[in-house]
Amino acid sequence: MSTDPGPQHAETPVLPHAHAVTWGVAALPHRGPKRELTTERIVEAAIAIADEHGLEAVSMGKVAAAVGVAPMSLYRYVTGKDDLLLLMYDTASEITVPGAAETWRKGLREWAMFVRAAYDAHPWLADLPPSSTPTTPNRLAIIEAGLTALEGVRMPDDGKVPTLLLLLGYIALYAKASSNAAVDDAVRRALPELVTDERFPLLAPAVRAGVFEPVDTDRDTGFGFGLSRLFDGIERWLERTDNTADSIDRLPTAITSDKQVREAAKLVEKARIDLRQAESKAADAVAKVTDRLRAAESKAEAAAEREAAKAALKAAKAEAKARR
Repeated sequence: MSTDPGPQHAETPVLPHAHAVTWGVAALPHRGPKRELTTERIVEAAIAIADEHGLEAVSMGKVAAAVGVAPMSLYRYVTGKDDLLLLMYDTASEITVPGAAETWRKGLREWAMFVRAAYDAHPWLADLPPSSTPTTPNRLAIIEAGLTALEGVRMPDDGKVPTLLLLLGYIALYAKASSNAAVDDAVRRALPELVTDERFPLLAPAVRAGVFEPVDTDRDTGFGFGLSRLFDGIERWLERTDNTADSIDRLPTAITSDKQVREAAKLVEKARIDLRQAESKAADAVAKVTDRLRAAESKAEAAAEREAAKAALKAAKAEAKARR
């Protein structure tokens, strides 16, 4: 009789409770008196609170009140707030992308529009940025939909997922950066005066022109512009003969906090300010000299015109006298 135990299989790791719920492998909780209470209902209530009041408003107590139970009753379904946040994140990330575009750019643009729509519907998603390793079904389904748009593209397999994570990061960051929810309106209105030409010579004109005014059309245009530029970069990368991954050295955090580095950076900034001021003075000097030269030329031209007029008048008088 053979003693070969056959092929060995690695034991499936035990998942944290919230992950087990998203993957459908969690043990069902023992139902309490309110048998209609479910994990789905709890998560839906939490999402409704976050949609209306923001992620910081979500608490076990408020969610319990929303579903009509005591806070302790929730713990039969979720182990705590961290569990609840992960379930909210995965549920709000359920996105269906048609995926019938003709080119990878159109496919990724459509994909990005659907992902962005989820962030518009649930702005708090931007407070839970995508990680380098999506671990829940709906977040992984987003990556799968993006890979569908890239199917057939001449790109290394180890470059496709990082590309999608780059785009996901852009979508989340733009949703966060373009929100005015946390901006004090009085401060925003004061920016044109606070952002001076001396300190921010390149930014100040744009601020005065209203670049930070909360206009939805500009927000959409800005998103589309940034997305297209990312696509341009991806397209250029695909055109390279060697499109292997580009690495970049990580700057040690000790460098940025080093006193000498910070002092040197301050000196550089001061030198830039001094240079801008010197350039401004030079431009003023050139303008003044130009004005003086133009004034002198105008004066000379006027004098010449007067002399010419006098000569013409004298000649006319002489001619008139000769005729008499």
